[in-house]
Amino acid sequence: MKPTISRFVANGRVFSLIQTPTSDIRRTELTISLSGSRSWAYVVPGWRDVSVGISGETAYVWAARSIIILPSHENADPKVIPFDEEDLVVVFVNGPSWLLVCETSMRLIGSEGETDQVHFREVVEEASFDGRIVRVKDIDSAESRFEVSGTNLVEIIGS
Repeated sequence: MKPTISRFVANGRVFSLIQTPTSDIRRTELTISLSGSRSWAYVVPGWRDVSVGISGETAYVWAARSIIILPSHENADPKVIPFDEEDLVVVFVNGPSWLLVCETSMRLIGSEGETDQVHFREVVEEASFDGRIVRVKDIDSAESRFEVSGTNLVEIIGS
């Protein structure tokens, strides 16, 4: 199976992502390279695409069940945050916290762990976050809006 190669730049660092499907569709081999000098290999779930996020100084990739925080300089290593609860759809950085939009829930994760979560009736299809308000749309095109207020997710009624 042919690998997929993509590149992106985050704060002057050039990363390459090489995704190689395996014969088991549940697994994909992911190799991340930094400026062609260092690389790291992972096996990630193959049923969702690997995605990229950049927020300020933080660059990261996520697959269905983990977030990989990419190194901020050449001598650092990535940090893997496993997430086995359910599939990740979209991942946002919110200051020192992570906002995880999953298939049927949304979770706010701080340095001490999960601080809040909400659940949805249908499967989430897409989400956006402006730094304060997160909008979530499900497969029926129903939209929900939440304000991220400190360590809480507060639903905006009438959304």
